[in-house]
Amino acid sequence: MTEYGEIIEIKSDQAVVKVRRSAACGDCCACSMGTNPDDMLLTVPNALQGDVGDLVELELESVQVLKASAITYLFPLFSLILGIVLGYILGGRYGYNQELTGSLLGLLFTVFSFLGIRALEPRFKKEHQFSPRMVQLIKKDRKGEYDNGKRQSCASYSRQF
Repeated sequence: MTEYGEIIEIKSDQAVVKVRRSAACGDCCACSMGTNPDDMLLTVPNALQGDVGDLVELELESVQVLKASAITYLFPLFSLILGIVLGYILGGRYGYNQELTGSLLGLLFTVFSFLGIRALEPRFKKEHQFSPRMVQLIKKDRKGEYDNGKRQSCASYSRQF
């Protein structure tokens, strides 16, 4: 997945990039919201040493998107199913209502799965495993045009984000 954005702030070795929300994003609100509901703010490593006002091309590999989706959706779903099955089995074994025990254990396992994901979030952020990376820097020149080795006007890039 490739997106274009503008660097709006530099924080030590990180850049805050404003990216136009694409249709693929939907309305999940997983990213920080910008000043405009169509924008999102991403903090990415400033590997290309961009400055405020520069445009950057960001890339996130499809494999990473799939991994993040699996962690976000499949892990809680499997936890729910496991809790229901275990609750049904344990409820029958100990003489409790199987449906009620399964429902409660399913919900409990789902809550624990979300808490586990939340606990691992700092590790994911630190490793930048699921963060986009800068692949190209498009600097502004003195005329206000963007230059990535080819002459293109600001308008041609601004249409992309």
